[in-house]
Amino acid sequence: MPHVGGVNTYLQLLRKELERRGHRVDLLAHDSGMRRLHVQSGDPGRDGRSIVKSRLRDNVYGEINGYYDRELPHVDHWIRMREIERYTFELAAACFDLEAYDIIHTHDIVSTRALSRVKPARVPLIYTLQGLLASVHRLSGEATDTSGLRWSYIAAEEHYGTASADCVIATSRWLWDELRHSFGVPAAKLTAVVPYGMDAGAFLGRMNDAPESPVPPASGRLVILCPARLGVEKGHATLIAALGILKESRDDFMCWIVGDGPLRGELEAYCREQGVADRVVFTGNRSDVPALLKLADVMVMPSIEDNLPHAVMEAQIAGKAIVASNGGGIPEMIEHGRTGLLFEKANGADLARKLSLALGDAQLRRRLGEQAKAYGVRQWSVKRLGGRTLQVYEKAIAAQRHADPPPQPAQLADAAEARPGGRAGRMPADLFRFETCTVFFNREWSELAGKLPVGYTIPDPLFFKRLQTGGD
Repeated sequence: MPHVGGVNTYLQLLRKELERRGHRVDLLAHDSGMRRLHVQSGDPGRDGRSIVKSRLRDNVYGEINGYYDRELPHVDHWIRMREIERYTFELAAACFDLEAYDIIHTHDIVSTRALSRVKPARVPLIYTLQGLLASVHRLSGEATDTSGLRWSYIAAEEHYGTASADCVIATSRWLWDELRHSFGVPAAKLTAVVPYGMDAGAFLGRMNDAPESPVPPASGRLVILCPARLGVEKGHATLIAALGILKESRDDFMCWIVGDGPLRGELEAYCREQGVADRVVFTGNRSDVPALLKLADVMVMPSIEDNLPHAVMEAQIAGKAIVASNGGGIPEMIEHGRTGLLFEKANGADLARKLSLALGDAQLRRRLGEQAKAYGVRQWSVKRLGGRTLQVYEKAIAAQRHADPPPQPAQLADAAEARPGGRAGRMPADLFRFETCTVFFNREWSELAGKLPVGYTIPDPLFFKRLQTGGD
């Protein structure tokens, strides 16, 4: 579970709605430093239970690296560390009482594959597809060669992570189409498309709060607000280029960029290069975005690729004119010319034209905002989100009741003996064993091993095959 951003907002909202309907919801979360995994629960007996990840990672790290040195020396450090983190997460999650749950609901591909490997067979696994991690790696430059091993590994994460769930919820049709066409996930895996929700009343109430810190100066100019993390996928460079073009024809605007991230220094330098440093304010992270949105005239979302940005939802509920890219799932949220204006993603000139149109016509801004609000209040209903999510839960539980029982230990042993060559014919992954170190005592390690499903192995055989061959 993340600590900030749209996914965090969604999870907290879904939890609150499910609890309102009488269900118990625990959240499995990292602390802010990613050092500890813990449970957030309304049950005092479970709340705060935690495990320090290093106690497991210290065992996994040396063993996995040594294994790769022997068996897969061509696998680079970046992939090895992703593997080590996932196995550490698997083992940490297994330390909690997963038998206590009727449903496990994951929200990213890494935790989906991880929990599918350690959960009890009787507990259905639901995966809500929030975005494409592969796209983030591609846009960030971590994996640009689609013929290379890194990309093969990333594609395997998307494919196997999704296919490991019993039911898949896509938050947008765009996401599902991407998985089908780019990563080969069977269409039969898709259970429902369930968009996000919002607590509209609470958000509107926060809009009326006074800003929690001084407001960036606007000096009587029209205010363009861009609330988005400063990552490459959010397209801030396109926005800055558009502002440079816009400044050639008008000088009556300010742009507040709210958020922080790895590109801040680079973007500030780009503002100076484009001659708009005096028209752009980088506010950093702020908790009073609703109050800032009330002061804005236009909200802009310049994403190169995005799913269903919560910032767009919030601007709709706030009744603001929106100018957004046509990247990802955004066109599913905005009807061009009616509930906002869409521009061609990564096209600064087109964005400048759409901003000029919105800034130059107060009546257009008012009409777009009113129509966006009417749509948003209806579309982002939290009751609708909760009801449709529960329908998927009920379907998964019903399917699990009619499923074949999982194989028992004796059956698994017989199957291993029946392979060509008997036990000696197993994949190297099946033969992998840990040697525990003093950080994690043998007694603790034995207790953990007792909580893992029969047949659990490290490395994950599916990923071992992909890394061994560099393909399917």
